[in-house]
Amino acid sequence: MLENDLPYKSLGGGPRVSGRRVLFRRVVLATLALPLGGFCFCVGWSLLYNFEKATSTHCEVTNYLPSISATIGSFRVQRRVWKVAIAMHAPFRFLFGYFYREYWQETLALTSGVRLLLLLTQVLYVSENLGLIGLSFVASIDNFPFHKTCFIVFLACGELYMLCTCRLFRLPRQQRLTRRELVSRRCKLGIFIFNIVSLAFCMYFYARHNAHCEPYVYTLFAFSEYCVVLSNMAFHATAYWDFYELVVDLSTFTTL
Repeated sequence: MLENDLPYKSLGGGPRVSGRRVLFRRVVLATLALPLGGFCFCVGWSLLYNFEKATSTHCEVTNYLPSISATIGSFRVQRRVWKVAIAMHAPFRFLFGYFYREYWQETLALTSGVRLLLLLTQVLYVSENLGLIGLSFVASIDNFPFHKTCFIVFLACGELYMLCTCRLFRLPRQQRLTRRELVSRRCKLGIFIFNIVSLAFCMYFYARHNAHCEPYVYTLFAFSEYCVVLSNMAFHATAYWDFYELVVDLSTFTTL
């Protein structure tokens, strides 16, 4: 299925791909374009056609942006678009997890501690994706406790996964980091820091809105929430550099 069997080794300066073989970095971009496109559509459509309902709050203060839960779960069109986007991208996200497991096992100097961290990272990755699927297909208006639980799982596991991944890039390796891996490591760290700061603002504005019901505070919460979700997508998009030379042979899947 993999050219040279190793996704992280150079394939000789960018191989030409034809027939049933495809550069995996293109799969990464296409996969992550689905939730990004779905997110932009849901927010934009809500602002254009469901502005008053999408931006309303329990205390009826002035607000200009809808929360993500409102955009993906409160309106039929947005719910369908978001579900389709998540359903289409989910299998590939799990495939990324498999390739990352192979990547870390072949590049890191494996000890019992490293193996334990790798296992934890994999569990967090799968849990994050399951949480995303759960909160996407069960809206808060349908089953709030379940939606809330899935959201907490998605958020907590996503943060811990990013932390573990940044740590893995700092561990002793069997070979030196390539230029692209160095770019990926720097981007991952920067995105993770931005994500943590955005999450802190998100929690602060949410608590302040519920405590004081001030105008525009919920808008700041929604904007911070957007930053959290978009930076999460950006973090996973760094797989573009991690698997830059990886080529997948699609004929392998058709013959299974």
